[in-house]
Order: sequence, then C-alpha cells, then structure tokens
Amino acid sequence: MDTLQHTVPARLRARASSSPTAVAYMFRQSGSDEWQAVTWRSVLDTVDTLSSELVRVGLRAGDRVAIMLPTCPEWEYCQQATLAAGGVVVGLDSHDSDPNLLHVLTLTKPRLLIVQTMAELDRLRALFPSIDIAIVAERSDSLPSGVHGLAELLEAVPASGPSSAPSPQPDDLASIIFTSGSTGQPKGIAYTHRQLVLAIDGLIERFPSVREGDRLVCWLPIANLFQRVLNMFAMSCGATSYFVDKPEEVVPLAPGIRPTLFVGVPRFFEKLHGGLITELSHRPAPARALVRAAWAIGCRHAAAARAGTPPPLWCRLLFPAADRVLARIRALMGANLQFMASGSAPMPRWLLKRLHGLGWIVLEAYGISENVMPIAFNTLQHFRFGSVGKPLPGNELRFADDGELLVRGPGVFQGYYASPTITDALDADGFLHTGDYAHLDADGFLWLDGRKSEIFKTSTGRRVAPVPVEAALQTLDWVDHAVVIGRNRPYPIAILTITPHHRVAVALSEPATRAAIAAEATQACRHFPDYQQPGAFIVSPSPLAVASGELTFNQKIRRTPIENRFRAQIEQAYRRTASQTRKPTPPVIEAP
Repeated sequence: MDTLQHTVPARLRARASSSPTAVAYMFRQSGSDEWQAVTWRSVLDTVDTLSSELVRVGLRAGDRVAIMLPTCPEWEYCQQATLAAGGVVVGLDSHDSDPNLLHVLTLTKPRLLIVQTMAELDRLRALFPSIDIAIVAERSDSLPSGVHGLAELLEAVPASGPSSAPSPQPDDLASIIFTSGSTGQPKGIAYTHRQLVLAIDGLIERFPSVREGDRLVCWLPIANLFQRVLNMFAMSCGATSYFVDKPEEVVPLAPGIRPTLFVGVPRFFEKLHGGLITELSHRPAPARALVRAAWAIGCRHAAAARAGTPPPLWCRLLFPAADRVLARIRALMGANLQFMASGSAPMPRWLLKRLHGLGWIVLEAYGISENVMPIAFNTLQHFRFGSVGKPLPGNELRFADDGELLVRGPGVFQGYYASPTITDALDADGFLHTGDYAHLDADGFLWLDGRKSEIFKTSTGRRVAPVPVEAALQTLDWVDHAVVIGRNRPYPIAILTITPHHRVAVALSEPATRAAIAAEATQACRHFPDYQQPGAFIVSPSPLAVASGELTFNQKIRRTPIENRFRAQIEQAYRRTASQTRKPTPPVIEAP
C-alpha cells in the first residue's frame, strides 16, 4: 500500500477517487422509514467542507475533539473532518456515567466538543467547563453565543478541496480511546493514523471477500473504536454502511438491509437465539415440531461439516427439506448474509453450534484495547468453534510461565495516555501482557482459557473460572445475565437476573418458582466439578445496565459494581449456608 494511504483521510480520498458514485452510507431521517443514500464523493465533499469550517472556528492541529453523537453519518463526518484537520478524536457515549465522562474529559482536555443536544452540552460543561469551542447537532433557532450549529457548518459554502490545515502524517496521533473499565477506571490509549490503518488492513487480510457493493450494519456505539474501525474497513473495501441508531431495530430492519457481513457482540447473538426460542414457543404444536426437527437435522449436518466428515445417509436425505424450513428463519437476517462475526467477549460454544445448525456461521475474533490490531480471527475457510481463530500476521505471540498470553507488534500501544509512570503491561522485550490465559493448539488456533482478573480461588484453595459456569447458566431461557463470584469464600454463588417480561419474574416470590429455579440452575451446572458449582443463587428481576455502571458499552459485565449492588444478598447467602453442608439443591435468594 502506498505510504500516502497510511492515514485515515488518505484512505477516504482514495475511496472517493476510485468509486465516487458508489453508495457509502445509508441512513434514515428521524421519523422516516425511507433509506437515504450518500455516495463516497459526497462524503468527501462534506468532510472537506466541515474540516475547513472546524479550522475556521478555531481547531488547530493536535487539538482534541470530543464527539458525543448517536450512531449516524454525522459521527463519521465529524471524525473524518477532525482527522483531516489534524485533530485527535475522543469518543464519548451519552450513556456513560458522569464520573467516567469527567475522567475522560480531564485526561484528554478536549478543546472542541460536538454533541447532539444543548442538554448534553450543559451536562458536559458542568463536568468540564474548559471547553473553548462547542458544536450542537440538533437544529435550533436560538443557540447561545459561542455555540455553533453542526447543520450550519455542514451546509456552508463547499470547500474547493481539503482544509488549509497541514495533512496529518502517518505517525501523528489520530484517536485516544479508553478501555472498557470492566476491571476499574477506564484507561486512555493513544493511537496514530498508521496504527489505525494497520487495523483496517488486518481485517482486509482476513476477509478479502468483502468488496465494493457489500453491506454492513453500523449499529454499535461509534464512540467505541471497534465500530469505528469496522466503518474504516468498509470505507477501504468500498462496502456500504447502514446506520441504525437503535439496537432494538437491527433485527426488524435486517431483512431489508440484507447485510453481507454482520458484526455483533455475544449479547446480541444470545438475544437473537432467545427471541427465536420465544417466537417458536408461541407457534402451534405442529409448527413447533417441524422447526425443531429441521433444526436438529441442521445441527447434525453442521456438526459433520465442522468435523470434515460426511453426515449420515438419513441426514443427507432429509437435509434439503429441513433447510427449506430453516431458510425461512435465516431470512430474519437478510438473504445475502455470508457470515457473522463476534468480538469483545467469548461466545458460548453451544450457541455457536445452535446458530450454525440454522445455517448462520458466527466467527469469533479476539483483540484487546491495548493492541489496535485484532490479535486473532476465525475465517470462513479456517474456523474452530470455541477458539478465537488463528493469529493475524504482525502479531508475535509468546506465553508466560503461568500461561498468560503476551503479544508484540506494530499495533501494540506504548503506554497508557497521560500516565505518570511506564505501564507494567509491557515487559522489557516490548511484549504486552494481555491478562488472558491462552494456548495454541496443534493447528495454530488460539484458545482463551480465562481472564487472570476473573479467575478466583475459593477459601479451600480451588481455582474457579467463572465464564464457563456463567455461559451454562445463560442457556436457561429465563436468565438474562449470570455472574459467578466467590473469591476467598467457601464456594461460588451465582447472581442471576431474569429476562425482561419472562413469567419467572412475576412468580419469583412463590416457593414453587424458587424451587424450579434452583433445580434448573443446578441442572445446568451439573457437568462442572463440585467445587465450581454454585452453592446458592441470588435472583433479581431488575436487569443489569450500562447507566448504572454494571455493563460496559460492549455489554461486558463489570463485576465489582455488580457485587456492590448485591452485597447484602451475597452476605445473606453465605450466612444461610455457613452452618450446614451444601445441599443438592442450593437456596434461592430473591433480590430487588
């Protein structure tokens, strides 16, 4: 690749030059069901105009620009215009807590702030008054003095070319991102243009089949670098991004979008599967039996394909008819879907197999915030359920004596942003300590064995990996989230939140319901060693939420806030069982 394309603005300019009339973005105006198209030439013209306007209102090269907008094309325009003007992008999520937002603003010290509404501007200025330039996307006839309207900047007299600001260089800073904060306060990580382009090219290397005219859904928060890199990947490939600002609308809109590739997080796929099961339960008995039989045949056929062996004769004979039934279910995600991909957390293997039985293949990937390049990825040609695929070129792997995965490469960060000390995540040889136990199998697939920070020992000295137990509990249709705890306690216990609107929530106070909960949850964990099985269950009808700090934006659980929320019930659970041996059916404690 030409070194001139080692910056993000250069990639946009190259795309607009090679396919100016191809559709870049599809979006819907608020209150409208009609999709509107934007070409790559139009994207570049808009970015050039906005970049010049940002320079005019005072943006200088190196200034930090904090963007808090919903998932929409304007997010991309603002990001690309900032980068073209030499600015540094900082993504903010409106659902984040005030303490986290204050931490990000204090650390990055943005000079310019772009928000959707005046209410959001007031909120952020109350947290961090030192904002020189403010831009509001929501149209208003009476913006306060010193506040610019994004619409007016976008509708300014078009620029005749790039802004007058010097073009950014490959090693200039492009973005400051933040870790999820799942194990503490989020930490800042600075990445250059060259490193972002490395991430883009890593995806292109793994998915060469994605090309101009293909369709992706942009629905995850763009404040998170994960979605931004996917959008940059689409830009480099010439694919079209469909913007969906409400996650609950993704599935209803998917048949019309007809995505070629769909990228989600494990939580999405769990809900997708759960929605299918719920919908199936409402069908007449003959229809339920037909779908279940077809799904069982599909699972058997898919298992043979994964094993590289022919399915039994009966399966080969029945599969064409079964697949016609399953095709009606697959239409839920559109007719053009080649594959789906999942990141941010492990997906239960049973769920991967069930979805594969329908004809949907979900390919898991692995990466961490401290390395902008994905570390490993499954592909359609080479995948293994339960693994995170084969390492990408450019990532040099090593394993510590205790099994922790170490990685070195050009995408690895050089230390946390504005940290007063050198990070202990990098060793003397420049290897990043990922915090994940892992191993490579004989065929070169990488397998994760658990987070060092999550694996705990009970007071009996037994080591417990909570994620597999949590995945087993989440196979129950009434379990929304499962969190297993027990560090320095006699045995683990599980906190279970109930799927919204499930009948279990209504009858939770009834002894028969609690007995059924205990029996089903115990049965789900029966294949684990005794010391890993929960000795009590805390059950709550109130969901975990991002706003309360219990989930990250990518739907990862944050264990410390969850334990704090259920502290009283945890103590009650251990008091109730302290003077007795563990029973075959552990107690269930109701929580608000």
